[in-house]
Amino acid sequence: MSTEKNPVNLEHLANAVPGALYQLQRSPDGELKFNYISQGVKAIYGCSAEELANDISLLSHIIHPDDLQSVLTSMHESAHYQYLWVKEYRVLRNGREAWIYGHAVTIRQEDGSTLWNGQMLDITERKMLELKVEENQRNLILAERVAGLGHWQLDLETGQSLWSETMYDLHELNKATAKPSLALAMERTHPEDREKVYAAIEAVKQSGARDVEHRIILGDGEVRWLRSSGIYRVDDAGREIIFGTSQDITDYKELELKLRQTGGSDEYTGFYNRRLMLQSLQRRFSLFQAHAEYRYYVLVLQVADDAETLTKVSQIVRKSIQDYDIPGYLGNGLIVVLMSTLSAEQNNECLSAIRQQLIKGNLDHKVALECAQVTDLRFDDILIRAMR
Repeated sequence: MSTEKNPVNLEHLANAVPGALYQLQRSPDGELKFNYISQGVKAIYGCSAEELANDISLLSHIIHPDDLQSVLTSMHESAHYQYLWVKEYRVLRNGREAWIYGHAVTIRQEDGSTLWNGQMLDITERKMLELKVEENQRNLILAERVAGLGHWQLDLETGQSLWSETMYDLHELNKATAKPSLALAMERTHPEDREKVYAAIEAVKQSGARDVEHRIILGDGEVRWLRSSGIYRVDDAGREIIFGTSQDITDYKELELKLRQTGGSDEYTGFYNRRLMLQSLQRRFSLFQAHAEYRYYVLVLQVADDAETLTKVSQIVRKSIQDYDIPGYLGNGLIVVLMSTLSAEQNNECLSAIRQQLIKGNLDHKVALECAQVTDLRFDDILIRAMR
């Protein structure tokens, strides 16, 4: 067998490499020239290797004017400190903007000149995706601030959290010093609501999704209302994670209280009147259409349509439901409760408690609990199912 080696054609190898390979030299007096550049430069800069070797000043017209000085400065610093040159910059190629990634090993010569042996790659597609992600992130931050909405992630094993910018704003905490965690969130949660929040965390592990309305106390003592919604997941590493959002609903809760104290309530039950209850159901259904993972429950109760019965039944319902459930009277003896918890178990317990009290009071009734379905086309589809 012959041991003779075939000669390697370095030019062919260089032209087979993605992008362009080059050797750039800067003389002691600062003059730049290409000692070598592969043919791939045509796809990078839009000019041939020969054109660039003969006239390096073409680069001043090819590199984007907003990036030219930055590129020159980075090369000067690379030569001065003798470190690897790495740069992302824009070029104008055939009338269109493109992004280039350049990197090179810097070598100082005995005569004081500097050599860069490196490679250039077109990264336009990746950079456009990266810039789009950054733009979406900025838009998300802006939208969250406008809506008073923040998103978060909680590691159930460690209790550590990741917060979006708006979460710090909602709690009036300094991002530079605050370390998000379940303990920190509970420290800000109103003492009377902490047990409820802990219960919601346990419930989300069972049902997969959960929301809860609770109060927080800011540093100056101001009380604000948040609606927090979470989804339970186990990640690839086996960690139990809750992904969630929190929104400031203080204005909504204050309006709700005001409506209950004014003409927004029914005469006999003290619940939302028909107009307000239908509005509440429509709002909740609209949220469900946007986020089908947050399914919700509605309790529907049909009783006799007389003042005495309605008064008794409303007292039973009020004692059985939670403070944040929304009860309403639609007329003709039809009482509807929009449940605040996503836990089927807790809602069924509430249903059983109401049914037992109605039977004990010898009150004729029909009661049902229904969950929103992705097949629902209107907010009242859930009511129709419950009344069948």
